[in-house]
Amino acid sequence: MPDEKDTRRSGEFRLSLEAAERKTPDVIPLHRAVMREMAEPRDGLEPVPVWLILGFLALAGWAGFYIAMNSGGFAPDQYNERALFAAKPAESPKPVDPMVLGRRTFSNCVTCHQQNGEGVEGAFPPLAGSEFVNGPPEQLAALLLHGMNGPLRVKGATYNGEMPEWGSKLKDEQIAAVLTFIRASFGNNAPPVSPGLVRQVREATASRNRPWTEAELKQFRLGG
Repeated sequence: MPDEKDTRRSGEFRLSLEAAERKTPDVIPLHRAVMREMAEPRDGLEPVPVWLILGFLALAGWAGFYIAMNSGGFAPDQYNERALFAAKPAESPKPVDPMVLGRRTFSNCVTCHQQNGEGVEGAFPPLAGSEFVNGPPEQLAALLLHGMNGPLRVKGATYNGEMPEWGSKLKDEQIAAVLTFIRASFGNNAPPVSPGLVRQVREATASRNRPWTEAELKQFRLGG
């Protein structure tokens, strides 16, 4: 059986616990004031703020005004690049100066004929004062188109070499330009050569597959 002392001790402990509980404040009354300040949840949708509606209307009005002022009347040439370019007449390219093109093309010839057109004595004939350069232009065009092989007499000196053909490498316009350039340079004063003449010579000698000799070249004439 429990001891009387233990029973009394147990009763005192229970009384002390009850006294401690009575001294501890209730948490619910403490939080009741805070809970009253909290907004209670509500169902449904909030209306759009008036300021947001007004801002949207102002933005839409500005966009409409901007499009109206910068639309170009919604003309097709304002939005279609092809229509814009089609409306403008195509500008024809500016003609190339034959002297400029000829000087540039002559860069292929300076190794043999030199920059001053004097050639190399005993090896390559000069262009300055040359009978062929200042002679019939169709013979000079034929010479460039198909080249030359064998002895060639220029200004009293004989050159026995070979000149390559340029017909497969240069266009008619380039050949005409370089002939015009050398016939007006190095002290020469011969008329220019047209691309049309070079084209005629090319067509007239289309069947030729070997270089010229001096005798053959001197006999060549267009239509002859």
